[in-house]
Amino acid sequence: MAETGAFVFLHASNRAVDRAWPVASGLPDKRFARMPGYDSESAAAVPFDQDAWESRLLLACPDGAVVVAHSFGGPVAMRVAARRPDLVRALVLFEPAAYALARGTPAVEDHVRRVQPVLDRAGSLDAASFAVAFGNAMSGRPGASAPTTPAGLLAAERQRMLPGPWTLDTPDRTGVPTLVVTGGWNDEYETIAAHVDGAVHVVLAGHGHRPQDHQDATRGVLDFVRAVSPR
Repeated sequence: MAETGAFVFLHASNRAVDRAWPVASGLPDKRFARMPGYDSESAAAVPFDQDAWESRLLLACPDGAVVVAHSFGGPVAMRVAARRPDLVRALVLFEPAAYALARGTPAVEDHVRRVQPVLDRAGSLDAASFAVAFGNAMSGRPGASAPTTPAGLLAAERQRMLPGPWTLDTPDRTGVPTLVVTGGWNDEYETIAAHVDGAVHVVLAGHGHRPQDHQDATRGVLDFVRAVSPR
């Protein structure tokens, strides 16, 4: 049986770092990359910088790492792998927000049309107002609630500091073995998965945007990594 090596987990836009990854409990040698503004659960939000996120990810990666990323972390992990295939051995991407790869497709263009206007005025909104506008735009319908707890407001402020993921520099081919896992619930993420060139695509349904919560997620990650050539 091939050795799996170290797993480095990259969180998404506003999740608590460790709790974002239940799949990690069943994996050996796991490490958690903490992005700028996420060094603790109460760390202040900071403006997004793709190079700064990538630098943090690289610091967490030993040679031959398997990087596991979710959502907004996906494009960051993809560019790191494309630039440093000597360091990153394989990628596992849970519903990566690699929207840049699928521009022009109906599902992605509809999402951008709804969400970009909210991001354009994010600087004039407080965290609570932004959370409502962003939630409504994401779902395409009214009804989002304003956060009231400190944790909820901090999550909203972290989200407010991020650009649309379609603006990130995102390679269409990572250069390393890549597994994309989607939940089969959303046309945007299924479309994106089809545009990650050379990737293996698996659907684990029943958990929405968090297919890493599926009972088969850990086994799927291990099976994929053991199937790729070890270093």
